[in-house]
Amino acid sequence: MHIAFVIPRFYPYRGGYENHILLLARFLRGAGNRTSVFTTTALDLESFWLEGFRTCPLVRTNYDGIEIHRFPISYRRWLRRAGRILGTLPDWRLKAKFARPAFPVRGLAEALRESRPDVIHVGPLPYSALMSTGIAEARRRRVPILTTPCVHFGEENNNQISSHFTHPFQIRVLNECDRVLTLTRTEAQRLERLGVSPRKLVFCGTGIEPADVTGGDPNRFKTKYGVSEPIVLHLGMKAPDKGTPCVIESMKILWLKGVRAHLVLAGPSLSSFERYVLEQAPYCQRVLNLGPVDDTEKRDLLAAADVVVQPSRVESLGLVLLEAWANGKPIIAADIAVSRELVDPGNDGLLVPFGDRSALADAIFRLLRDSATRTMMGMRGKQKMLQHFSADSVIRDIIPLFSAESKFSLRL
Repeated sequence: MHIAFVIPRFYPYRGGYENHILLLARFLRGAGNRTSVFTTTALDLESFWLEGFRTCPLVRTNYDGIEIHRFPISYRRWLRRAGRILGTLPDWRLKAKFARPAFPVRGLAEALRESRPDVIHVGPLPYSALMSTGIAEARRRRVPILTTPCVHFGEENNNQISSHFTHPFQIRVLNECDRVLTLTRTEAQRLERLGVSPRKLVFCGTGIEPADVTGGDPNRFKTKYGVSEPIVLHLGMKAPDKGTPCVIESMKILWLKGVRAHLVLAGPSLSSFERYVLEQAPYCQRVLNLGPVDDTEKRDLLAAADVVVQPSRVESLGLVLLEAWANGKPIIAADIAVSRELVDPGNDGLLVPFGDRSALADAIFRLLRDSATRTMMGMRGKQKMLQHFSADSVIRDIIPLFSAESKFSLRL
């Protein structure tokens, strides 16, 4: 059976969604299926809209037996402006295809058609244009269409984030799919309230392969970068909505109080964040700002970290938190609904209000000064991860949903 994934970015980009799809594709491949990923050349988030950011070569490649087909993004202004105009029209199909953050991708639809998949999976929101391409081909071929939308709901009583994911046309796009797979129960419940058919919603969760992120050498990392102090780690995209500036501001509070600790930031950045970091340079002698790290250095860094801090409001679950737990590390996350579903505050981690640098500083200080609490929370988190978020059990339960024999008979 041939299973095709249509997504904006893929390996070597290693964001949470991309890692989830990679894991799914690996398991499906291991079950005897042919797996293909149809994606763009983009690596940086901003390369969806602006030329000059990191991209992958425009070649067909293979990774772990997974076929990867990449397609170029068009940056022609007239084409994008025409699309924006069409995206303002009332038809939901036009909005799905052209409304922000849509971008033209040359050759994707034709290549997907030629590949003749038996099952198609699309996602995530808000990239409904790519999702629409996969949905259209699934309908043409009369094959099952699945989506893992990874909707970000942000903070309660604040629609600054959720407004990008919950337009009526986006809900309609989800209802065009046969199955809507969610990573949390919170996501499933809220999507149902927004109008996604409960018959289509399936809470699946996600998991990680502990061996992929554990076994690192902490001394190798510390020696390489000359770090001898305790390490506070922020791993992943560096951006305001990820809480990265708040992490730096909270550490500045602690440094002024005489706390000796090193902040390590590792992962891709928005250009706006890099400008912010330059402005903070005189105050941040204990900041190590790394770009994306390879798998070996990531394992070393997780092994070296004393506290993992991810106070993000744009999460569907937070795979970095699971990776930290796999290494027995305590975590600090933003107090949003999906994090409350994952973290038991005071038991396996701490939650703080998004953007509250004082509360975050207090939480970091609490863990840095108390090694017994760090160890206890890290070990309880590791136990939770092994019991509930091991890929071997979670992902295997998702595989049957990709059966081509199941026509689902639930299409609206």
